Amino acid sequence: MGKLGSPKPGGGAGTDDVDVEALERLGQARQTLRDQIAKVIVGQQAVVDDLLTAIFARGHCLMVGVPGLAKTLMVQTIARAVDLEFNRIQFTPDLMPADITGTEVIEQDRSTGERVFRFVKGPVFANILLADEINRTPPKTQAALLQSMQEREVT
Repeated sequence: MGKLGSPKPGGGAGTDDVDVEALERLGQARQTLRDQIAKVIVGQQAVVDDLLTAIFARGHCLMVGVPGLAKTLMVQTIARAVDLEFNRIQFTPDLMPADITGTEVIEQDRSTGERVFRFVKGPVFANILLADEINRTPPKTQAALLQSMQEREVT
């Protein structure tokens, strides 16, 4: 096995070369992304780095802070910078699970008069979701959000 970045025996470029090139491209893309975000968000580089790490790792991130730190703007800016769909849920005591996951509605086809069910997606159907003040909502609604986060699907 060759060293990282060295060609494999036999003269051809090895997978190590491809890995190094991919990492270099990823690093350049990350820096470009950070530069774009810095045009809107100033002085929060460590938080932006943590959020980007969570996105690249396909994970979740818990942001805690006092009001006025531009948490919503930061997440919205990151979503816009990477061209991902962004939604925000303001959790309240009266929020129901269907309010975040979506629901089936009955529609009548005007031309045939036939009634059909149509699923209306809730805000969890987004690439990036900001769940604001989740502690204020009932346990069933929290469970619906946590299930969709863990299983990456809505039931």
